[in-house]
Order: sequence, then C-alpha cells, then structure tokens
Amino acid sequence: MNCLRALSNSVLKFKIPRQSYNLEWKRFRKPSMCDCFDIRNVTIEQGTNKHGKLIRSFLFSHFWPREPSVIGLWMCLNSSYLDVLTDKYSYSGDRYLAYEYIPRTNERKLVGVCVANKVMPWLIDELEEWAHCTPSRPERNRMYFIAHCLRSPNLYKKYNVPFLYDVEVLATASEVAGQGVGTMLLRQVLSQAEELRYPLVQVIAVSQYTAKICEKCGMKLEWSMDYTEFIDDAGQRVFFPRRPHHKVSIYVTHYDPKKGAPEVCLPPY
Repeated sequence: MNCLRALSNSVLKFKIPRQSYNLEWKRFRKPSMCDCFDIRNVTIEQGTNKHGKLIRSFLFSHFWPREPSVIGLWMCLNSSYLDVLTDKYSYSGDRYLAYEYIPRTNERKLVGVCVANKVMPWLIDELEEWAHCTPSRPERNRMYFIAHCLRSPNLYKKYNVPFLYDVEVLATASEVAGQGVGTMLLRQVLSQAEELRYPLVQVIAVSQYTAKICEKCGMKLEWSMDYTEFIDDAGQRVFFPRRPHHKVSIYVTHYDPKKGAPEVCLPPY
C-alpha cells in the first residue's frame, strides 16, 4: 500500500513541459502573404475597357476605403458621386495595371492601379458649379476640395501649359503596400508622359504615402496645404483624415518642349 502511495505521489509531481508561445507576437504579426512577395514578379500593363470591371472592383476594395479625400470627408462608399468617379476611372483615361505573377499557383494577381487624365482649366469652374448643385455635403466638399487644389497653385499660368496631366488614382493592394508597386506605376506614367510630349505631370498627394512615392520618383513639391485650413462657408473644419495624413501636397514634373524628346538607344549593327 505504501508503495502505491509513493508511486502516485511521484506521478503527480511529474510535470510535462509545455511549449511556450508568444501570443502577442502571433496576434500582432503581419500576415505572411507579403513574406514571399517579390517585386521582380510584378509587370505593368496598359489597361483597356475590357479591364473595366476588374478596375472597378479593385477601386472599391483597395482605393476608396483608404483614400483620405473620401474617408476624411465622411463620404460613404455607396454614394452616387463615387460611383460616377469609379466608372470614369475604369473606362476612360490612361490606365496602368500592376500584375504580380505567383509561381506557386501559376496565376496573375492585380496588385496596383494607376489612372491619369488630362485636366483642362475650365474643369475648375465646372467642379464648383456641380458642387453648388449637389445636395450631399460630403460630395460637395470633395468637389470644392479638388477645385481648390487645382486653382490655388495656378500651375496653368505658372508653367504656361494648356492642360495638366493629372495622376488621379495611384492605388496598391493593402497586402503589398510599401513594397515598391506604387513607385513602379508612377515611374511608368512619367515615362509615358515624356514619350507623349505632355508638358506637365501633376500628382495631388492627399496621403503621406503618395507624397513619399512622388519624392522617390524625383517630382518637385509645388504647393501644400494643411487639412485644418480647409473650411466651409461657416468657417468650420470639414476634413478629418486619419494619421499620419495631415496635409495635401501637389508634386509636378515639367518637361520642357524646347529640349526635345530623348534619343532612342539602338543596338549596334
């Protein structure tokens, strides 16, 4: 009997070592989808109307929910104005699509979209006229905001250009943010603009991430405004973006038409 008691006491005292886990590291660690991302597998293609539905889905999934000019003005994603803008960006303008090739599944995934359009000077008055007739306050504030960003620096007069080549959309998927996809898209737009002899390329950087991409591509800071300075007729602040987005900046790249186009390097024969 004493032998059984001693044996039971020894079994109870024996503890199986438990494997320790860092629960906080597992909880706050970034998803592993970006761990295998390789920028060398990303290619840029020109978008057409057949990509309209794909671009539309990408904008509503990755662009509008993170766009400071939308969420900072408390604009709902199902507004009619956003629907019109999405159709415009999906089926018109110069569209550039960034695809990532995934070797494991042998498929191509859309990870970035860039849309650029020509902006004429008369668009400023047109935006303000539309804003005056729009009943929705967030939609009206965004129209006034874009018109203010186009009118205040007065780049048409400063550079004596008939139009601006405006990069209106520069969006990347959330899982590849900060991996260089946006830089690839913007450099492609700048190269295309120089080849097409467009005099001035403009980016209205409403987020600090877009501003860093513009600086990395060598664009010049032309104008900036703190969001606290954008007020309505009653003097009330209407822009409340998330951190770290605290100001809007306009970056430009000017191509002097007198210098001519760059010479094409041909292989020797």
